[in-house]
Amino acid sequence: MPRSLTSTAAAAALLLALAAASPASGQTDPRMPGQRAMRALSLDQAIAEALAGNARLAIAEARGEIAGSRSRSASSPLWPRLEAQAGYTRSVDPVFAFGTKLRQGRFEEPDFALDALNNPEPIGDWSTVVGVRWSLLDPTLWAGRSAARRQAEAADWSTIRTREATVLLIRTAYHRAQMTEAQQAAAAADKEAAEANLERFRRRRDRGLLTEADYLQAVAEVAAAEARLTEAERVRIDALQDLGHHLGWGPDTLPEPSDELSLPAELGEVEFDPEARADLRARAAAAEASGAAKTQATLSYVPAVDAFAQYATHSEDPLSFDQDNWTVGVMLRWTLFDGFGRAADLQRANLERRIAQIEYAQALRDARSELSEADRGVRSAERQVQATQAARAAAESGRDLMRRRFEEGLATAADLLQAEARATDMRQRAITALAGYHTAVAHLEFVQSQSNVEN
Repeated sequence: MPRSLTSTAAAAALLLALAAASPASGQTDPRMPGQRAMRALSLDQAIAEALAGNARLAIAEARGEIAGSRSRSASSPLWPRLEAQAGYTRSVDPVFAFGTKLRQGRFEEPDFALDALNNPEPIGDWSTVVGVRWSLLDPTLWAGRSAARRQAEAADWSTIRTREATVLLIRTAYHRAQMTEAQQAAAAADKEAAEANLERFRRRRDRGLLTEADYLQAVAEVAAAEARLTEAERVRIDALQDLGHHLGWGPDTLPEPSDELSLPAELGEVEFDPEARADLRARAAAAEASGAAKTQATLSYVPAVDAFAQYATHSEDPLSFDQDNWTVGVMLRWTLFDGFGRAADLQRANLERRIAQIEYAQALRDARSELSEADRGVRSAERQVQATQAARAAAESGRDLMRRRFEEGLATAADLLQAEARATDMRQRAITALAGYHTAVAHLEFVQSQSNVEN
């Protein structure tokens, strides 16, 4: 068999083997059993779904609700406490018998007999008591309520920041998915171009205008393009699975971005006040809560005043009404010594407040530094997009020119393959730079987000 036919057969066998090894478009991904559906969605839809079903955000919202319930619970001691009780008691205890007869209004002169006093007959008492207790003056309760309210406020701001972080996460994953889809499409186009070059080389070789080595180099380029396409498909599936995971989807459905990567738009200037960012507001509220806790520990040395009132009925028969009575009073409570427990509480509160203030100051410095870094990242990404887009356009123009020169016999096979490789590389770089720019913009907007929600 002639050498040219042998080489052609070997090349054809290599291409068939690569085609058999690579997954066909639309087939089931070999890494996961079962057929998976593709569902197109925009970036806005992806964000909406993530906010509706993100587990971390749901946990943060639940913690905010817990903090809110604790705040309401801390306010409850400031309200009067109303209690009611009813019961039946029967006893031969002399003191109980004496007092019960008095409370029931059935005490008579024979009850003064010594034998009746010392050895009373069994007596029963049906009682109903309604009482009110109210802390008229207890500064620790007010300070405790203030601390709980600030803690609830901190939890609410943390929830808002978690929401913003969820949006950033989805935007980053979505742009990565966009990038991998564009890179897969570019890899498919590169494979088609490599196959077209192979056909060009075959025709020229058959006319004796190219050597067998040149033709085999084109065969190798087709194999390399096939390998790049297979890798691009794998990376794309990984990116879609990652996006679906963050959306809370099952493995049987993959999201397919419907938005395309757009060129950079003009970014407007945004006045950044780090103290208005949700995470900083959360830390500020936490610092205020620690200050209120310190005040509460200090006020524990101050006396408190309680008021109480009680209305009671007593009867020997549950269906009768013998006698009632009422009691009202005011009581001073003052803990003079508790074994140095309050001193320890005050020391701990002072240290916690100091920690909260240091953390807030550090977070404020970090926020300003993050803004500067994120802004530089966007500007750098924008310049990279411009450079890679220009390089891509130049490389593609050079490739087209080299194709024409090759057809006219004015360029070698190596020149054409080199121009094709340069255009392929620049196209992939431009796609990566564009996705990097959108990711950098998302991070900048996350860093400089201003929260105007008042709690």
